[in-house]
Amino acid sequence: MMLASLTIGAAAQNADSTRVKNDSIKVFSDYESQPQFRGGQEALKKFISKNLKYPDAAAAYDVEGSIIMTFIVNEDGSLSDISAHDCKIDRFNTTKFSQETEARQKELKKQFALLFAKEGVRVIRKMPKWAPAKRYGKAVRVKMHQPIKFIDPSK
Repeated sequence: MMLASLTIGAAAQNADSTRVKNDSIKVFSDYESQPQFRGGQEALKKFISKNLKYPDAAAAYDVEGSIIMTFIVNEDGSLSDISAHDCKIDRFNTTKFSQETEARQKELKKQFALLFAKEGVRVIRKMPKWAPAKRYGKAVRVKMHQPIKFIDPSK
């Protein structure tokens, strides 16, 4: 049973230069093959749909939102540097929200964004190893972006 909806759109960061991180670990942005979840986009969609849980606290206010997960696919396919950003609250029950003070509404929106971010990080951490990107035939580290959309499953 799908507990939250998912927007698939994994995209590797692709530019013409190499980005250096921590002066000793390189994250490549120019490569010949993109990292891939084993089984492809459909398998990725299935994995996230199966493992993503819509937060119970969000259901009380019919909150829906989206988040962009960012992570590094390492040379061995493991994932690291997992973070969430661009969390947006797309929809909420205006009747319930209007009963709250303006300060409380703002606080609730931050709490829901944090819940979505934590859930996104949890799911990405749970992923199996990916097939790494290749550069000149050699596996390299690449930064990925994965959008996830949270939709109230009762709707």
